[in-house]
Amino acid sequence: MKNRKPFFRFCKCIMRIFKRKPKLINYNDEPLENGAIYLTNHSAASGPFTHELYFPLDCRFWGTYEMCGKNKERWKYLANIYFPNKKHFPKWLSKILATIVTPFMQMFYKGIQIIPTYPDSRLRSTLKTSFDELNKGVSIVIFPENSSDGYHKELKQYFAGFYVLAKQYYKKYGKNLKIYNMYYCKKKNLVIIAKATTYLDLAKSGKDEREIADDLKNQANELYHKHCLTDKKKEKNKG
Repeated sequence: MKNRKPFFRFCKCIMRIFKRKPKLINYNDEPLENGAIYLTNHSAASGPFTHELYFPLDCRFWGTYEMCGKNKERWKYLANIYFPNKKHFPKWLSKILATIVTPFMQMFYKGIQIIPTYPDSRLRSTLKTSFDELNKGVSIVIFPENSSDGYHKELKQYFAGFYVLAKQYYKKYGKNLKIYNMYYCKKKNLVIIAKATTYLDLAKSGKDEREIADDLKNQANELYHKHCLTDKKKEKNKG
């Protein structure tokens, strides 16, 4: 990605030796649009890592503010939330792993220029930074799934921050952003991109933000069921 610094782009070239480029299924007839919103699942750390290496457009990622601050704050998040709650590791192991990976995570997060997200009024700064990037033609990649109890292949909930971003951007600039819903399948190393929608398409549905987020979560799960499950699992689910 052109908006990454030269040294980090060099590091990514090394990383690509160890991570194969994912296969792509794209339901859009037209090329993917710059300056749009892209939604995708985490698949733990695999989703952000894979998209950073191979996402075809210049982009910035949204990420939780705890991982964007000082090392002490980052360590607390990894030791007390990420590893024990999301990865379900024992607390003692979580603290050890947090100590080991914190310095590397600092470099990685700085390299990919994460836009920190907040659960309070500071979200305004997230929107402002995102507006600036969208105005430059840079896309915003958002991981909207609720992962408070871990990462699930079949997603349980989408938060509606992406819709707030599209809505506020339309109010400020009058531009109807495209929104692409994606699913990353780690086991098959596959990225599926659903046909794009737009902010106005969603707004005209008459649904509220929570319902819209739920619809896109269901769409992502449909991509998972169609492309990521083995035939045996598909038959089992039907039964």
